[in-house]
Amino acid sequence: MQQLTGMSKLMIAAASLIALILVVAMSGNTVSSDPQSGGFTFMVEGYTISGTLTGAGIGHGGLVQMDMTIDQTIPITNGTVHITGNGVWNGETDFQTISGQITSVQGTVQACLQSVCQNADFTGSGSWSGSILGNTNAGTQGAGTFQGSLTFTGSQINQTGPVPISGNWTALFPT
Repeated sequence: MQQLTGMSKLMIAAASLIALILVVAMSGNTVSSDPQSGGFTFMVEGYTISGTLTGAGIGHGGLVQMDMTIDQTIPITNGTVHITGNGVWNGETDFQTISGQITSVQGTVQACLQSVCQNADFTGSGSWSGSILGNTNAGTQGAGTFQGSLTFTGSQINQTGPVPISGNWTALFPT
């Protein structure tokens, strides 16, 4: 197993963040949606990665769907790391708890030190869970945790095996 360089670790962290942030969609008819209804965060190598959850909705039978995206640039010593990605979160709720799977995660990480850049693509999957509370003024609010793994590909990254990630999420499901 090869040792990871600082740049490789940063690219893995950035890609991991992008992958998880790119998760959220559901099948079925959605009762309602909101253009920007939530978000998620996770830490990689000491850096906080944030993503957006959109289109959150609870459909017939308690089916839940969210679309996840990430587009973040992180300043590092002598450079930047730019992470982009998307994914789908599918799940179910009994209107007290909520859980599901994160699928179709894919994205790209570009790390640049001065004028030299390295790129890596990533794919990922995971699971999410939490609780929801109804509020007649604000709709149904949900919060919880997620976990998953990202797999990086590309000739510029030395990674063997999936990289585990975990974090927190919040969302507003309009009523």
